[in-house]
Amino acid sequence: MKKLILLVIVCFVALNISAQNIKVLKFERLEKDMTANTHGMQKLDQNGEKAALIKIQAPERGFTFDGGSLGIVASEEHDGEIWLYVPRRAKKLTIQHKDYGVLREYYYPVPIDGARTYEMYLDIGIGRYVTINSQMVNSTIYIDGERVGQSPINHKYLNYGRHTVRALKDRYEGETTFMITTDDASSLRLINVEQRDMSDHFGDVTVNVENRAEIWFEGKNVGNGSWQTQLREGSYTIETRKADCDPEKTSFTVVARTNNIVQAAPPTPHTGRLNLYTRPRNAQATINGTDPIDLTESHTLPIGTYQINLSRKGYVSKSGLEYTVKHNQTTRDTITLSRVQYIKPNSFYFGAGYAIRSLGGINVLAGATYRRFDFQVSYTFGLGASEDVPWYSTDGNDTYLSTISYKRSTLAFKVGYQFALTERIGIVPQLGYEIERLSGTVQNGTNLYGDGSIANCLSLGAKLLYAPLERVYVFAAPAYSIGVSKDDNFERIADNSDISAGGFMMTLGAIFNF
Repeated sequence: MKKLILLVIVCFVALNISAQNIKVLKFERLEKDMTANTHGMQKLDQNGEKAALIKIQAPERGFTFDGGSLGIVASEEHDGEIWLYVPRRAKKLTIQHKDYGVLREYYYPVPIDGARTYEMYLDIGIGRYVTINSQMVNSTIYIDGERVGQSPINHKYLNYGRHTVRALKDRYEGETTFMITTDDASSLRLINVEQRDMSDHFGDVTVNVENRAEIWFEGKNVGNGSWQTQLREGSYTIETRKADCDPEKTSFTVVARTNNIVQAAPPTPHTGRLNLYTRPRNAQATINGTDPIDLTESHTLPIGTYQINLSRKGYVSKSGLEYTVKHNQTTRDTITLSRVQYIKPNSFYFGAGYAIRSLGGINVLAGATYRRFDFQVSYTFGLGASEDVPWYSTDGNDTYLSTISYKRSTLAFKVGYQFALTERIGIVPQLGYEIERLSGTVQNGTNLYGDGSIANCLSLGAKLLYAPLERVYVFAAPAYSIGVSKDDNFERIADNSDISAGGFMMTLGAIFNF
């Protein structure tokens, strides 16, 4: 019981002591600091007057402030300090912290004027303020192994105890150890670090990394893809970074007076999974142009957009299918390939062949199918010549005039309907209208008669198609046509030669369709 009472008394005394820890080491007006009167930074008190600004240097955060009856205008956290706005003519300030106690009714030692800036240094009772200089200006300063900035380091609050300060710049190094005690004066303490040339302890370092990744050393980006420097002998760690990648660290050891080459581990790209299912399942696939990919498996890929091309014999190929792979996600899709329609219900086509008939010739054709309705136009250039046809006068004297031979050209318009008999074979029954025209050549005599004679015919036939390739037909088109009208010359020629309007013909050829 006595021990418990003693413990309570000790705790009470400790709390009471801690409540008295907060002190103001320094308070003064900054004559050249115009922050409190600068647009965007100045603040107005409740009377509409410009407030004063107190820049408080404190080793901790979490302070609360009470300005008494005049109050506090605003309190803001800024880099390394607290900005406290108070009304002009403020007299006193109470400062409180949950861990370090309270300083009650601190009376300002100088008058507080509006739109003026002041500075206050707070001591929380566990250390002292220290300023650290080095022999080489702008040296990197480490305190107890922690990097704190470049010299000089002004007004750094250090706890009571032993501290080690190290200063580094290029090849110059220095280190000193000192004590902060309760016996030290509360005024600012100055620490100077002497440095010396340590060139014999440095080595050249070249760090390389693939894909021009960023190289980070001691919190700074020091290069992309490559970095050259000089480091003191010892062990170091660098980090490589890149967008859409996980950073990687590489540790290495520097040997003095040696060219140290380090191949750093590149950042690991973010990945996702691509899972594509095709019908039929064994389609051939390429990714991004030419690289084959087996789509029967799921693939882990770096994030990004990929183009997939699919093909399979007997099916319509698909190309340029785009899929975006996202980080730690699975992109899924089912792709169905359509079977190739060799006998196409909708297409445009053109072709050529040979018309086998009396006075046959070269046949060219073009047309279109729409929902299996077939519309075709063709022209046959006559090659075969007829028997010689003698011409006599018609005045009753039967006077001999000339002997002419003829070739027949035919313009035909046909309509039909397409039937697919098998995957590659089709038939198109056709009904047509034909215009036959004769062109003559004088064999004997001087006058050309019957040239340009015309006969009109109706035809009935069919076009038999076979598709050896997806867009190619070979065809045979038997047809029978009947002459329905002839001009007088055509009639006269037909009566005196082997020429007749219409008749049976067979056209053989090839068609290309789109």
